[in-house]
Amino acid sequence: MNKKYPTMFSPITIGKGNVVFKNRIWTAPTGVHLLAAGEPYPNDAIIAHYREKARGGAACITFSAQNMNLLGFEHPDPIHSDPNIFETRYLNYWYRLTSAVHFFDAKISIELLCFFREDRDEDGKEYFWSVSGETDEETGEELPAIPFWAMQKMANDYAEAAKLAVKVGFDMIMLHFGHGTFLGQFLSPWSNQRTDEFGGSPENRARFPMMIIDAIREAIGPKVPIEVRVSGDELVPQGGHVADCVDFLRRVEDKIDIAHVSCGTVMEDITQTRMHPVEFYQPGCNVEFAEAVKKSGIKIPVLTLGAFQRPELIEETLASGKADLVAMARGTIADADCVNKARDGREDEIIPCLKCFFCLSYDMEMEFGCSANPKVGREYILNQFIPATTTPKRVGIIGGGPAGMAGAIYAAKRGHDVTIYEKADELGGKIVFARHCSFKYALNDTLEYDKHMVEKLGVKVKLGVEATPEMIAAENYDVVFAAVGSDPVIIPIPGHDLPCVTTAEPCFGHTDEVGKRVVVIGGGEVGCETALYLAESGKDVTVIEMLPELAMASAYAPQLALMDRVPKACTVHTSCAVTKIVQDDKGTHVGYKDPNGDEQFVDCDTVVFSAGMRSRTALAESFRDCAPIFFKLGDCFQAKNVRICNRTAFDAAMQI
Repeated sequence: MNKKYPTMFSPITIGKGNVVFKNRIWTAPTGVHLLAAGEPYPNDAIIAHYREKARGGAACITFSAQNMNLLGFEHPDPIHSDPNIFETRYLNYWYRLTSAVHFFDAKISIELLCFFREDRDEDGKEYFWSVSGETDEETGEELPAIPFWAMQKMANDYAEAAKLAVKVGFDMIMLHFGHGTFLGQFLSPWSNQRTDEFGGSPENRARFPMMIIDAIREAIGPKVPIEVRVSGDELVPQGGHVADCVDFLRRVEDKIDIAHVSCGTVMEDITQTRMHPVEFYQPGCNVEFAEAVKKSGIKIPVLTLGAFQRPELIEETLASGKADLVAMARGTIADADCVNKARDGREDEIIPCLKCFFCLSYDMEMEFGCSANPKVGREYILNQFIPATTTPKRVGIIGGGPAGMAGAIYAAKRGHDVTIYEKADELGGKIVFARHCSFKYALNDTLEYDKHMVEKLGVKVKLGVEATPEMIAAENYDVVFAAVGSDPVIIPIPGHDLPCVTTAEPCFGHTDEVGKRVVVIGGGEVGCETALYLAESGKDVTVIEMLPELAMASAYAPQLALMDRVPKACTVHTSCAVTKIVQDDKGTHVGYKDPNGDEQFVDCDTVVFSAGMRSRTALAESFRDCAPIFFKLGDCFQAKNVRICNRTAFDAAMQI
């Protein structure tokens, strides 16, 4: 028994097959964009990614996802990787996936998922089915309600997918009936407006999802567990709530083995910010729905999820009876080894998730990866373990911000002798602002983790020392990492140098030095977060952004959250270009061109520039000749985000 987390690490036996899981931790399904050329099977990159999760200690690894929109393989799903288990000539690749997971004494479940259902009838005619019969808002096309014969065909497809999954070694079948998926829409009193035997009453709304479950159970037998994900609350007044969730689970609890209780619906975008909690929600924010289901007396195990990663919270959730199981998605992406670290008493080494949503980006053209963990998405080409060096080197790092600390951590883990030079009186660089901002707690966790690991690994730190090339050259380092950061961009408009003008960073923790009326120039992610922070501190804030939407470079869910919250707290002007800042005897005024090209003015006391960052390239390059090996890390390589800091630091450290 694990004495510190006894509930988290207690085994659990599931279903009529008495399947034993070694602990209570599942990895939740996440889209993994790692198919290089649209392969209809798990390729080496996907297998390596899931193998790393299994090696990390979770009891069950959920593969995401088998798309059950069969014509969707001709039109790839923008969220998931779309392998096709129906292509039976490739089943050996699926065996490789399940075998890789089983090697680490973990079970593997496959998610069967359908957001949209397209199909052909016996005559080859194509249909795009809806739940109740509706009109496509973009095309005006009538989308007929799925008829009974097509439901039967869909149930047969689910059964066949489940049978093939069991054949290739999957231990469990996970059905996604929540989040506004096609079958979730049947369960919802909001989206299901059918007037036949599949709509209206809770019994009727459950009828088609139960057809799917029954078909699968007949195909795979009674001993393979089936888990079903449902929305405990759709988070919209007209949608399904806990009582609806409980009603459905009571109808199926003798047919399934685990209930995943999530929340939200993709039919109302803003609910996705809690479905996959953004930085404005605390870890475990969705436990209340699982707890309500547990209290209803449901007999089967109940799983909860929602920004879990810290073992203390997981243990409390399980030990208090709020849920029987906890699933992590981003938590095991940021650190696949987090379960083992908790088991071994190394909780302090768990890499915190930044909640940046890079891993859940809907853009299939973007690389799948993680801002906190630069190995993610590259497991197949990288050694899974940081190899110790055979020739330790002396490494000097200029700058103790996120890039400098990451470079020190990775280099020290490999056995190098590392020294950081930081001109400030503390480590952290530009991200120290996070400690002042409640909704940046995830970034502050990263800051504290980095500082802790620097100390734990014995990295030498010289604070209050502004390094010069002469100083570093005199130390005769084998390697120098320049991590000297970036400077905020100040748009050279008239008045940019007035005393009332500042940048985002100095505002945090110093709101007493910021005037009552504030104009934030730039509505990107940093500008929006600065505006919210100042508004929360009682300032009257106006945001002026030249693009048509706020935070357009942000990932999908964070942008949704900011577009929802910023206009409620601040005055927002988009598609507007700032032209001048002027002061007269009446005060300070910011001029801008509105979308019609007319000049407008906003009165204010303080102007905050948040128009991006510019790399300190010349400063970084001045250290190039100070050692035989030289790398630029983070913002001075590319002024962008913490992901670049960690990626450049990791890549450099692996090469020395």
